[in-house]
Amino acid sequence: MKKVRLFLIDIDLCYLERTAEYLSATRDVEVVGYVADAAQALPQIARTRPDCIVLSLAQRSCYALTLLRTLRAISTQQALIVCTSFLSEAALRLSRDVGADMFLSKPVPLEHLHECVVGTTRVKRRMLEEQRALEAGEGAPSPTARIRQTLMREGIVPRLFGFACLAEALYRLSENERLLRNMRRNLYPQIAQALSTTPESVERNIRTAIRRARSADGDGAAALSNRQFLARALQRLREESEGHGVLSA
Repeated sequence: MKKVRLFLIDIDLCYLERTAEYLSATRDVEVVGYVADAAQALPQIARTRPDCIVLSLAQRSCYALTLLRTLRAISTQQALIVCTSFLSEAALRLSRDVGADMFLSKPVPLEHLHECVVGTTRVKRRMLEEQRALEAGEGAPSPTARIRQTLMREGIVPRLFGFACLAEALYRLSENERLLRNMRRNLYPQIAQALSTTPESVERNIRTAIRRARSADGDGAAALSNRQFLARALQRLREESEGHGVLSA
């Protein structure tokens, strides 16, 4: 898996330097640039072509949401992560409306930021690949596409890292349902290895994604445990895939 090319935008230069140093030392992230003045961001982003951009809503020279909207208008390929101390429902809604893929509240532990950068970018890449394949008319949706469609119908927000964890969990459970029996010993470590994180992070992010679920049929997905949710989603996935021969029992 190639490294995630990352660009950082924040008014705190010390934070930028510390964050860039930490993330550059990881095996799967390459910090291609950072700026403390958002006015300098666009030309540098055009030159470095990052896979992911992390920006704060606090900016000196421009309105951050305008910058976010401009970035999304330029390209739908990049993962955009808002990382800010301005935590509010209004800020969350506005950020999503203009194209943010994830919203983080400062202070964010650097190891958690690393997880989100890698996880969000991988989810973005996979979704774009599936979309291109479907638009090209390359046959029926793949197992990966079916899994993602099932999660979205369950109300799981694709922007969350827990979405990637759940997608990986369902893929593995479709091949071996016995992994449900002891998820901490069996399932979580496998997902953690695949997504370059820890079993504890996998469990936590899955729980967070389920609690934030907005199921269209109002059947209380948010109240389910990780195991209950996965068992139900797996059953629904198999029912929806019946006759396609893409998932085994």
